[in-house]
Amino acid sequence: MTNTPLDRLDADFRAAMRQLAATVCIITAGKGAERRGLTATAVCSMSVTPPSMLVCVNRYGEAHQAITAADSFCVNILAADQQEAALRFAGQAGDSGATKFAPYGWTELATGAPALDGALVNLDCAIASATETESHSVFIGTVRAIRFGSETSPLLHYNRNFLSLVNQTAPMQRT
Repeated sequence: MTNTPLDRLDADFRAAMRQLAATVCIITAGKGAERRGLTATAVCSMSVTPPSMLVCVNRYGEAHQAITAADSFCVNILAADQQEAALRFAGQAGDSGATKFAPYGWTELATGAPALDGALVNLDCAIASATETESHSVFIGTVRAIRFGSETSPLLHYNRNFLSLVNQTAPMQRT
């Protein structure tokens, strides 16, 4: 099999994105047996007025349908000690669907999307808009509720590894 320039571009892009360190989040939506979630790093704040988050979700993944059906999602920013949850929601533990939620505590905030107990921060969002690309949807959510966990280091992902900023975390400032 011959590598084409497009194959090389794809491989180079994947290698380049491994150099983009990112905070690890679990995006959740739905209720009861319809709950779904995924581990994501394609997450960012979009604006302060109104408070908004942007998340990118694979259109062919099971969580996509739950997000669109619920018209909401929760961004659960993981703490450094939540690597096992990140792996579970990335499909690395063999679970699928609502069974991924079983080992953890969950609370519903304003929209009803599952908020992970013990997360660094939960940002509960109502969908303001969605844009489809070839393989993903870009969801913009207006934040309806925020819950802070303990002040600790976030879980980060870099070059196929999890890391933390243990002993480097500045106190959380809320103004």
